[in-house]
Amino acid sequence: LETKDKKKAHSGAPQGSLLGFFTPVPGALQVNQYTCAQCHSDHTYAVHRSIMNTDAGKMKAITWSWGFGTEDHHHVYGNHAMDDPDGSLPRFGTDVYKAYMNELAENFPGQFPKALKQIPEADLTTLSQMPEQAAFTYLRNCNACHLSNKGHQDRGHFRGMGCAACHSLYNNEGLYEGKDASIKADEPGHLMFHTMMGTRKSGLVVNEKRLSGIQVSTCAACHSAGRRIGHAYQGLMAMGSSYNRGPFDEKGIPQSANAGYVFKHMRDDVHHRIEQDGKTDKGLLCQDCHTTTSMHGNGNIGSTTLAGVEVECADCHGTPTAYPWELPLGFGDEFGRTLDAKARGVSDQPLAVTRDYATVYNKADGYLVSARGNPLGNVVKKGQQVLVYSASGNDFEVPLLKEIHRKESWKHPLKAKTAMVAVARHMESLECYACHSTWVPQYYGYKYIIDYTKESADWLYSAEKIMPNGTTADYNLQFVLQPGAPTLGDYSHVRWENPPLGINGEGRVSSLTGVIQTVGTVIGPSGKVLVHNRIGKRPDGINAMELAPVNAHTTSLETRECRDCHGSQTAMGYGIDGGAYDSRPDLVKYADIVDSGGENVSRNTRPQIAAIAELHGDFVQLLSAEGKQLMTIDSHWATSMPLTIGQREKLTRAGTCIACHRDIPDGSIPMKMLGQIAKVANLSFASPEAHDKLLRENNILISWVKALGIILIGLFVALSPIVWIQRKKIRGYFSKTKKKQLE
Repeated sequence: LETKDKKKAHSGAPQGSLLGFFTPVPGALQVNQYTCAQCHSDHTYAVHRSIMNTDAGKMKAITWSWGFGTEDHHHVYGNHAMDDPDGSLPRFGTDVYKAYMNELAENFPGQFPKALKQIPEADLTTLSQMPEQAAFTYLRNCNACHLSNKGHQDRGHFRGMGCAACHSLYNNEGLYEGKDASIKADEPGHLMFHTMMGTRKSGLVVNEKRLSGIQVSTCAACHSAGRRIGHAYQGLMAMGSSYNRGPFDEKGIPQSANAGYVFKHMRDDVHHRIEQDGKTDKGLLCQDCHTTTSMHGNGNIGSTTLAGVEVECADCHGTPTAYPWELPLGFGDEFGRTLDAKARGVSDQPLAVTRDYATVYNKADGYLVSARGNPLGNVVKKGQQVLVYSASGNDFEVPLLKEIHRKESWKHPLKAKTAMVAVARHMESLECYACHSTWVPQYYGYKYIIDYTKESADWLYSAEKIMPNGTTADYNLQFVLQPGAPTLGDYSHVRWENPPLGINGEGRVSSLTGVIQTVGTVIGPSGKVLVHNRIGKRPDGINAMELAPVNAHTTSLETRECRDCHGSQTAMGYGIDGGAYDSRPDLVKYADIVDSGGENVSRNTRPQIAAIAELHGDFVQLLSAEGKQLMTIDSHWATSMPLTIGQREKLTRAGTCIACHRDIPDGSIPMKMLGQIAKVANLSFASPEAHDKLLRENNILISWVKALGIILIGLFVALSPIVWIQRKKIRGYFSKTKKKQLE
């Protein structure tokens, strides 16, 4: 009831609280066993072990990129030491789901750890012998985005701690917009409103606009770094290091950084802005696809997204030959297993956790089931329709591929039918986003410096230094400091078009992207450079920097063009134009006065571009021209690999145009004749449509000729022995016939 004295109001504890003190961070993992856990004990247990708190995948990727721990794909480090005392059985999910996850954990123990160690500090006494320890320093300083801390408090990064990181509402500017007069409305760092966000049940009216669900911008407060998915979903491409980027505003001020980046708008994910009933609506929120087992964790220790995310595109869209409920469990999530052909069907009940805490929707004919066996509580079958109930308050009908195929209602029939129906193998071996991600944020060749003459914030120890009121050192901006600081960093290539392809851990063809392809320089405590532009190596000599499989969350209704993969050396993994650009990064580049032999003349010449002695070629090149693997694909799953030789041979088709146009239009005699006829008749095949039609007609004609020729040859071969055996009778028949004619 105290509304005037803030100090008095913020003292003691509410009646019935398990806490004996007031805390401004009741959702923080440091105290939530006394607060949130009173009702949500399974959730708080799971969230502590979720990938959003352990960051075990990030730990593996960065240490691997420095060449540390590359002997296997096991995940052993996390932000904090973590165990799982209740055992390997997930706390959430159906019995089918739990059995599914247990099988995965048995097959891939390195990706489903039973415990994690805290990432260690760099040992300065052995740093010169093991400079790869710089990875530890980098991780401890860069990792502000885990649930145990408050994170960066600047534009686009404002968020709560623990449960409140997702369930509290902050705008980009961190400014309060409620009615509490004691909170300064112009002071950044405050919630937008003192309210909790969750499902439709917890909706509210904000500035006369209705709002419900956890907002995409809330997720992007953390999911802005790494693969930049939080902003890519909104169509935003994080750009390079120049912050003087336009378009400038009416005062001539450049674009303000959001979560540390400035952006170029590309195109929204088709799920982010959805067209229906003649208008474009706000589309799906992240939580509409990413279930409670993905977001909160399932109670086991989280390591990689592929291990935790349970939904596949086909769970809602099906395939051209099967509705979602007709697919077997595990479709799209095979991990090299042979699937049971039994249809998964639908569920009569949502998950118990959905029933108890979330919005329960009318099941209609039943809730659709995920690839791993959990009912999707917001996705229902209604006749031959699928409806998605978004936490935002919008309802959407899902395009079903089988219905589209049955009704011939394709938006792009030629491309769609060719890719998904005529070449059914695509549906069996490709991730949907391998084609439908028409742009992918790609950040190649991250060159950065770790300088041990300086100090930097240690976000991990800062989160473990807990004050009497439950806040942490980083919350109070009283950081625990560590020796060593990441000082400068630069990406060589920032690209968006035509990503390379590879095979992900599930065994499906996926788009790849550079994340942090480490080129590391380490400056020791004395100021001496210990390593310069170092490339980490695996035991087999392959570069540890990786091209990682990724669902970029940049899905478009139409797909990439066939030629973007077929005939593309980039797609096959051979690099841009086969690695022709920056093909000698091991050589120092100069841009100064040279003599006739190309030698530098000036005594003051300095290198323009320093050498990276151990780099194989450009940062997009996964394979040499001979097919030898040059760098890692995926530090998380040993089952990930480059495209197979057979797949690359299918994509090559480098001479397709030459195969025809070495003779067309002025090559061999029949081609010349047809060319002259086309000129006289004023026929043109210049337009793409006419060219495609001509090729198709020619292919069909040639196919008929060849097919009939094969049939005739077959008949000749089959009849020849009969003719030989019956030759006397046949000869006699013709003799009699001839005699009659003469008579």
